[in-house]
Amino acid sequence: MFPIARNFVVALSIGILPCFLSGCETSQSHPIAAAQPPAQVLKNGDEIIDLSTDAQKLAGMEYGTTENQILNLSVKCNGEVLADSNLMRHVTTPVTGRVEEVLVRTGDHIEEGKPLLNIRSTDIEQLESDLLQNEGQVRADLKRDLLQIDSDLATTQEGLKLSESTFNRLKNLVEEKIASQADFEAARTALEKDRINLESLKRKRDATITLSNERMRLITEPIKQKLRLLGVTLSELDKLLKTRQIDPVVPVLAPESGIISERLVNVGELVDPTKPLFTIGDFHDVWLKADVYEQDVSKVHEGQPIELEVDSFPGHKFAGRLNFVADSLTPENRTLAVRAEVPNPGLMLKPKMFARMRILIGDHRVLTIPKDAVQDAGTEKVVYLPLSQGKFEERKVKLGVECGKFVEVLSGIRPGEKVVTKGSFDLRAESLRESG
Repeated sequence: MFPIARNFVVALSIGILPCFLSGCETSQSHPIAAAQPPAQVLKNGDEIIDLSTDAQKLAGMEYGTTENQILNLSVKCNGEVLADSNLMRHVTTPVTGRVEEVLVRTGDHIEEGKPLLNIRSTDIEQLESDLLQNEGQVRADLKRDLLQIDSDLATTQEGLKLSESTFNRLKNLVEEKIASQADFEAARTALEKDRINLESLKRKRDATITLSNERMRLITEPIKQKLRLLGVTLSELDKLLKTRQIDPVVPVLAPESGIISERLVNVGELVDPTKPLFTIGDFHDVWLKADVYEQDVSKVHEGQPIELEVDSFPGHKFAGRLNFVADSLTPENRTLAVRAEVPNPGLMLKPKMFARMRILIGDHRVLTIPKDAVQDAGTEKVVYLPLSQGKFEERKVKLGVECGKFVEVLSGIRPGEKVVTKGSFDLRAESLRESG
């Protein structure tokens, strides 16, 4: 190689070498951060969480043990207060007519038999007119017949007096042998005949009155019955027959005592027997309708006692009993509809109130863990089991009902296994950090 070229190569090598050396130092003085290892996953899908000793001390780790206990269990669910439909009564009118006056308002306490509204009815007007006309016709016919009979009675009575006088006169003449025996017998026969005629007319008069009363009953009773069915009272019928003044206005009476929960009619409306006018409710007993989750379906049945609370009366517990459990789940939310009957002292519970219900199941031996050990993992529940050297297993569990500080375990963990109670939240946070 030529001297000039050799010197150039040497110089170039000396110039480039410091550059290489300078690049290695920069790499060492700014190291690249190492990537975090992913969380270990067990064969069953559960994860292993690493937590340093310092982090465990900071979290104040405490532990509990799964164990079988006898718990007084209950199923919690939310529900709504409803009126007992067996104690609700729709009020209708038996007549067709127009509302003239409404006498009550929604929320009024009413007693059985109290007037609720007045209706002017053409049906009643026609029936009352027919009743008065028929009753008047029967009375007129009776009066005419009695006038004729009374006239005949007066004539017969006068004839009887004459026959008695003739008989007595001839009797004296026969005794004095002035009149013949034949004339005397003829006078006696006439007297007896007049007496018979008089008795016959009296019986005819009584029979005419009896027949007239029967005719009156046969003609007027069906009309009275119709009026009674249409809501006209006996006292109103008596007043009609006495005053002979037609009154087509009929009151609609409360069929039972209760509270007016609905008013469905206004003054001036045309109503008929198919249209409900009011709803009367007895709220001394109410229903509570609720939905039980699928996992608790096997625990509930009719007759179980319940407790409920409402926000309107904090701390006050109402007692009742399940009186209905549905035969199938609601397809939309996979829950079972249940209903409880609840006494309502003081009418404190109102329809449409939101309520929290506890169905009291009773004492059962179940596998339990402390509630503090459970953490939410999306739609699932998890607990953490200590392994060794700062490792914890995150395990999915299926839970049942809660009771005090414990919760029932349906699956995912065995009796005697140790779980983290205090510090489980920190483990859940670490699990999210590692998985994120």
